[in-house]
Amino acid sequence: MGRASNEPPPSLGSARMRGRTRGVALSGTPEADPEAVAAAVESASAALLLALGRAEEAVLPRVSVSQLRALLIIDSHEKTNLSQLADELGAIPSSASRLCDRLVAAGLIRRRAGATDRREVELSPTAEGQRLIDELRECRRTELGRVLGSMSAEGRRALLAGLQEFQREADRAGDAEHEVA
Repeated sequence: MGRASNEPPPSLGSARMRGRTRGVALSGTPEADPEAVAAAVESASAALLLALGRAEEAVLPRVSVSQLRALLIIDSHEKTNLSQLADELGAIPSSASRLCDRLVAAGLIRRRAGATDRREVELSPTAEGQRLIDELRECRRTELGRVLGSMSAEGRRALLAGLQEFQREADRAGDAEHEVA
């Protein structure tokens, strides 16, 4: 049964989300078919999201999930404007602007006129916003470190190698998608 429409979604680290991850056994060899591997990765990624969600709970009392997401997007790009932020959030510009208003009021981001086009507004984290981001990243590393610390060194090396290859291929697929568009 789904949640009521007026009920907020569960935090990724919440008790309601725990127990929703079920292991998918990957039988056979590492050359297992991509669909079986995808199911196992999806299952493992749910556990990863739970660990990351627990880290988010450390900062969520200070900002909403939407504000945190916007702050992370702004931080991930050297220069972000309102249109780019709205695009990445999948929101209309007026909604992104109101979200930025709240982040500015909270002292977490600043707006500046663009260097080349004064009509364009550049967004960037303030020192306080950067502290919040750094705290979140440290909490994420701590949560991930707890799980990774229980893995064998061989398992950690294999995981790292697999994730690096996955990242390269995901980047390549994203680049190819942008070339087609």
